[in-house]
Amino acid sequence: MNKFQKKLRLFEQQNRLRCLSQPSGIDFTSNDYLGMREHPKLRHAALEALHSGMPVGAGGSRLLHGNCEQHIQLEEYAALYFGSEKALYFATGYQANTAIFQALPTRHDVIIYDSLIHASSRDGIQNSNAKSIKIAHNDLNACENALKRICNSAETIWIAIESVYSMDGDLAPLEDLQKLAINYNAILIIDEAHGTGIFGETGKGLSEDLSYENIITLHTCGKALGVAGGIVCGSTEIIDLLINTARPFIYSTAPPPMQAYLTKIALEIIRDEPERRKKLFQIIELCKTLLPVSEINSQIVPIILKDDRIALNIAEILQNAGYDIHAIRPPSVPEGSARLRISLNINLTEEILRNFSICLSEQLKKEAL
Repeated sequence: MNKFQKKLRLFEQQNRLRCLSQPSGIDFTSNDYLGMREHPKLRHAALEALHSGMPVGAGGSRLLHGNCEQHIQLEEYAALYFGSEKALYFATGYQANTAIFQALPTRHDVIIYDSLIHASSRDGIQNSNAKSIKIAHNDLNACENALKRICNSAETIWIAIESVYSMDGDLAPLEDLQKLAINYNAILIIDEAHGTGIFGETGKGLSEDLSYENIITLHTCGKALGVAGGIVCGSTEIIDLLINTARPFIYSTAPPPMQAYLTKIALEIIRDEPERRKKLFQIIELCKTLLPVSEINSQIVPIILKDDRIALNIAEILQNAGYDIHAIRPPSVPEGSARLRISLNINLTEEILRNFSICLSEQLKKEAL
């Protein structure tokens, strides 16, 4: 036990010890960008489903007893909604990401991945039999150079990216990346975790206008959709291969039927209530004039403070002032890039944003940042 105590003490000395706490204050940290988790339609649907006798749990894996009607209905709807041939629903986005990389690339393949890609993708890549190449963030030249080096030796090339990067809030150049993928006969894997429900003409993600030629998309359901799970969209062959080879899918109890049912309703709400996305983009535009940052690309606004201690101190001061915001430190972000991750949502008023900006600016001045 001393070994574990020493490790915990080291985390504490490095200002990297984490602990669990309940949300408190005005929300500047959750991924509930559209205020969906408390949507009255979802609440009403959940109550009605319980009263109608919908099972609380699935009772087994999807390949055994747990393949419920609600899972099938969601997947059929999601494939039509996102424009793919087929879709597969996982309990979490993390599970879906690890499944993609564990199951699809083989030892004869190569995965090219963005240096800032999410930890779930990294874990999946680490568990893959394929070789992997890390490239500079959002660098098209680096991507093409890597493609040129391996195009004649790899059986299949996979390019792994996020559409909206979870800690930096910047956007991937998807059209150019898809062109590269097509030119080099590669498959582009797009994690739409922070794009689904928000970007695209109708909220289907930053990849909404792309054809499903050479791409796989992952749509996380626990962020802008307000529920939980992850939906992988792609060709029939890709989805059928995941069903047959993805260990996180095969050996996990299926998501609760209620979760799948509410996720389908959440997609319908996104379709029917575009005013939610419109309001969020109005807040993003307002924050471009209010917040002390040089560039805002999305609902995720990083305040890079570099030093872990400074990030913790400012976060604590803001929390004491009534704002729910947290310091993000390595290994969640690269070394020397500790930050506050401001997460915008439609429940934030102009008054709240102005007061928050003043409080934040005062603390940055005190730290001479």
